[in-house]
Amino acid sequence: MNSRIERIRQLLGELEAETTAPRGDLGFSALELPEIIGEIVDDLQPILTAYDAAFYWFLFRHSIAKDGNPQIRVSRSTLRRAVVKSSYTDAAENMISFGKVQDTLRALEEIGAIQKLGEPNRQGTLYRVLIPDEIEACRKFRAERMAEETELFPLSDDGWHKKRMQVFERDGYKCRKCEKQLTRFTATVDYVKAPEDGSDDSAENLITTCAECNTRGRTNQ
Repeated sequence: MNSRIERIRQLLGELEAETTAPRGDLGFSALELPEIIGEIVDDLQPILTAYDAAFYWFLFRHSIAKDGNPQIRVSRSTLRRAVVKSSYTDAAENMISFGKVQDTLRALEEIGAIQKLGEPNRQGTLYRVLIPDEIEACRKFRAERMAEETELFPLSDDGWHKKRMQVFERDGYKCRKCEKQLTRFTATVDYVKAPEDGSDDSAENLITTCAECNTRGRTNQ
C-alpha cells in the first residue's frame, strides 16, 4: 500500500511539473546565452547578496544554461550541500543551515529572480528561473545605470536597434496589446500608425508587442 501511495505522489508531482509552468519561454538558443549571462552580471548580480547570487547562478546553470528550460525542481538539502559553504564553521562538512537556504530562496522570490510554481514534494520544489529582462528590479537598475553611464554602456551603433531597445525599456518588456510579459528575445515592435498612413519611425509611434499580436495586427490591416 505504501509503495502505491508513493507512486501516486510521484505521478502527481510529474503532472504538476507539466501543467503548472508557463511554456512560452522555453528554448533559449545557445547564441542568446552570452548576452543573457552578460545581463545577469550587469543588471542582476549588483542587486543581490553573495548568497543570493550563488543560489541564482546554481539554479540558472541547471535550468536555462543546461537546456534552455527555465524550470527546475530542487530540494533544500541539495542546495544546502551543492551551492555554497558556511562562513561560520571550520567543520569538514560546513554546510549552511536549512534556514539560510529558505531565507535565500525567499529573497530571490521577493526580488523576482525566481518564481515558485508548486508545493514541495519528495523531489523538491518546482521553480522558474527568470532572466533580467523579466525582472522589474533589473530593468529599473539597468535604466538608472545606463542613464548615468551611457558612454560606458552604449546600446548599439545601430540606430534602429537602439530605438527598439528604448521602446522595450519604456514599455517594461510587456506587450502593449495583450499585456504578456516578454524579453528582448521574444519582444517585437509595431507601429501605432502605419507608415503607409503617413507615420514615422519615432519612438512615440512604436509600441512593444508579442509576435502573436504583431502578426495579428498585420493580418487585420
